[in-house]
Amino acid sequence: MERIAVFGIGSTHCRYAVGTPSGEFLTDIEVEATDPADFEAQVLSAVRTLENAVSSPLAAVSISCTGLVGHSTGVVEELDTKDGDAVRDIDLRTAIRSEFDLPLFLENDCSASALGEWRFGVGETYDSVAHVTFGTGIGAGVVERGRLVRGESGHAAEVGLFPVAPTTGLDSFGVPGAWEAVCSGRGIPEYVAHRLRDEDRETALADIESLRAQDLFEAASDGDAVARGYLEDIGRYNAAGIGTLCNAYNPGVVTLGGGVALNNRQTVLEGIRAHLDDFCYVETPEVRMTGLGDEIGLYGALARGASESVSKAGETPSARS
Repeated sequence: MERIAVFGIGSTHCRYAVGTPSGEFLTDIEVEATDPADFEAQVLSAVRTLENAVSSPLAAVSISCTGLVGHSTGVVEELDTKDGDAVRDIDLRTAIRSEFDLPLFLENDCSASALGEWRFGVGETYDSVAHVTFGTGIGAGVVERGRLVRGESGHAAEVGLFPVAPTTGLDSFGVPGAWEAVCSGRGIPEYVAHRLRDEDRETALADIESLRAQDLFEAASDGDAVARGYLEDIGRYNAAGIGTLCNAYNPGVVTLGGGVALNNRQTVLEGIRAHLDDFCYVETPEVRMTGLGDEIGLYGALARGASESVSKAGETPSARS
């Protein structure tokens, strides 16, 4: 049975383990802070740790990574950081081939998560699966009959830049009203702070300099009327984003993941479901939380590096094992 070193790398956390194409993890899942300043060294060190943790040789390294990645070149073209900056042009394929003589599979984290959802999650029931990640930013992947929808340059489904709130005065990567500018882990505090600077309202969220996304959910749960109003708006923005995705790709199911969604499951789902019909031209699909949890990026990396493609780098698996 092939052993694959798999990584799920976000702006905040880096997870890694050794897995098999059947979806089994053979080692504990290690979690550490992502280090954009020394990213290549961090990945190489983790591969060495995993190599020493199993008795049989590794067959490949497969990485699910945030940002813009070259799935055919093995280069992380733009690595998002939790502060909204970016580190560019990290050639992981050359580094891993030089250090370990192993093939590398590299995929955007949201695209990989969709592939993991299709292969190891709900895909058994559907021909088309979309997965949306609500983390530091917002991203998505779409799988159609086992193959990722990539686009001309491999950057399809950058849904976090859907302009769902163009009149807010907020942007992400220069896109006015981008979905992730108001509804992501980084965007929610900025959205709340932006609103409160213009509004004289009594709320537990008054300390806008130290706001976290979770503060909004907790204040709303405690009965804060201002927080509840802002969450209602965010729910509608989320529905607009999901609805736009549905109209573009017509998935049979949409799964949600990422810290913001997984830590506030009922609130996020209720906000979307309350408004989604307003934004869907196509038949409204089921929207649910992923059952793969925080490990969905690792499952995506496993799907990307599954046994039928290990011998042919750059090819996405087309059938379930």
